[in-house]
Amino acid sequence: MESIEHTFESCSLNFACSAISGKWKPYIIWYLYDAPNGVCRYGELKRRVPYNISHKMFTQQLQELERDHIISRTEYDEKPLRVEYSLTEEGKLLAPVILYLRDWGVIANPKFAETEKTLLARTQGVVEDTSISYAYHSEKLKKSVDIRFQF
Repeated sequence: MESIEHTFESCSLNFACSAISGKWKPYIIWYLYDAPNGVCRYGELKRRVPYNISHKMFTQQLQELERDHIISRTEYDEKPLRVEYSLTEEGKLLAPVILYLRDWGVIANPKFAETEKTLLARTQGVVEDTSISYAYHSEKLKKSVDIRFQF
């Protein structure tokens, strides 16, 4: 039987939280997921995130997401240089969690009680009578995520 040493650094929950922690990472994942064809150039992605983010902070968040294999960066040998970002398969498996967190924020925050129906109408999940579902299946990774949110 293999002995596993449990440390904070080897904790899978620590990795997962670290991978999406950072003020802008969930938004980057959200807007890449929502992008036409799932691909955005740097400037387009920065414009899609509707908040004022410094170039330095945005670049740092992109680099960390790339390091953690959530997004991929493709550089094209063109003049001017063209760089595109997209979600990796791991990132696509994570996207339903981000979508769920957004909708959970609508339901759980009392300040949204008055506008809950309007906000949930903008969900990226599949709305049914009293539930929203979020799913992704990766043929490449042979893994799936399926989240159902009853409200």
